[in-house]
Amino acid sequence: MDRGSYSAAAGMLSGQKAINVMSNNVANISTAGYKSQSTIQSSFGDYLVSRMSKDPDIAKANIGTGTYITVDAGQFTDLTQGSFEETGRSVDAAIQGQGFFVVQNDTYGQVLTRNGQFELDQTGNLTLPGVGNVLNSAGQPINLKGSDFTIGSDGTITQNGVASGKLYIATVTNGTDLNQVGEGYFQSQNGFQAAQNGTYSVVQGSIEKSNVDMTKEMSEIISRQNHFTSCTQMLKIFDSIAEIAANKVGKLG
Repeated sequence: MDRGSYSAAAGMLSGQKAINVMSNNVANISTAGYKSQSTIQSSFGDYLVSRMSKDPDIAKANIGTGTYITVDAGQFTDLTQGSFEETGRSVDAAIQGQGFFVVQNDTYGQVLTRNGQFELDQTGNLTLPGVGNVLNSAGQPINLKGSDFTIGSDGTITQNGVASGKLYIATVTNGTDLNQVGEGYFQSQNGFQAAQNGTYSVVQGSIEKSNVDMTKEMSEIISRQNHFTSCTQMLKIFDSIAEIAANKVGKLG
């Protein structure tokens, strides 16, 4: 396969990955606390050097234009805070500022999320439906007697005039340590720690909406789709050229 065919095929693969990620963003436009995702692309040469070299000067050096092939070098999560929507439900909560709610998931263990659209299960545990039990500052499930309770700005839950625990609000040292393992919830590669007082405020009766910009996502999807179509056409052209070269160029008689 010639260089042009490789470039067209690489453009199709990286373009399809980007379209899939943006389509997932659009599908989660109504998911509380969802954070927009995007792909990070680079040339294969740049990526290969940065992965193999242990010398930062070499890794940053200009390696020239030997290849136009692109690869997906990673995925970026936009942690920008979304707007708030008031629900009036006592079980709903949103975080103003830094931090994540901590939820115990059966598959991934303790995960982080900005989705505060909680519910009470049959046993009285505060849960995030489809994910798991919401944890208190001691790392234990929060059990309540009904939905008549208040949540203070620091996450303290009070029911019948008695403190019933405190929401575990956690932070990570570096946002790039987060790996999305579900729609709107993450695992941290290097762990997490309790958020410091004053860096966040819990708002009861509201949820944080997705930070996905629908207009931007749709325009990007159209652009990527056009690019994908162009790459498929170029691949067909290179295939036709290869067929002509094999069957007609240099043919005797």
